[in-house]
Amino acid sequence: MTVVHWARHGENAANVSRRFSYRIFDGDLTDRGSRQAELLAASLSAAGHDYGLLVCSPLRRAQQTARVVSARLGLPIGAELEDLREVNVGDLDGRNDDAAWQIYDAVLGRWRSGELDHRFPCGESGHELAERTGRALTLIAEQAGTSHAIVVAHGASIRASITALTGRPDPGADLRAGAVATLSVALAPTGAARIALAAWP
Repeated sequence: MTVVHWARHGENAANVSRRFSYRIFDGDLTDRGSRQAELLAASLSAAGHDYGLLVCSPLRRAQQTARVVSARLGLPIGAELEDLREVNVGDLDGRNDDAAWQIYDAVLGRWRSGELDHRFPCGESGHELAERTGRALTLIAEQAGTSHAIVVAHGASIRASITALTGRPDPGADLRAGAVATLSVALAPTGAARIALAAWP
């Protein structure tokens, strides 16, 4: 079994401007976000786990946060996984207007009520998000083995996937910038994975 510490990146320019950032806009960490990354790295270091793998999303905010963690732990970034990218919001990408946020909230609300076939306009469905997130976690478990693994990625993608991946209800709150959720990933002989949520801050 692999214990996966899923960390949300530090605050970035898209958070401040409330701009959807899947591909079109890819902002840097703010000064506050850099401090959050340092605190995240210190917290992971203080936990004293045997970390064998560090991976991140290909988006800049996750890369920059992962570099801080890497330097603190002396653990190289093993991979940037496309499957760890933030939710594909389709036509909402790059927007920050109220109408876009209303659509976003409505789609996530339908996912949380179990309508995972519903999708963002020209974006992904809840099933597709959960499938790629599960695929990433399975690959991470295959590579990390019994060592602990660190993922630096996004809060919305993991929260929106939790129910489909684990059978647990929605955690009820977003993952804060620099915060960590803990999952366990057990690989079956068939290569499938059993994923459980151990802790949500």
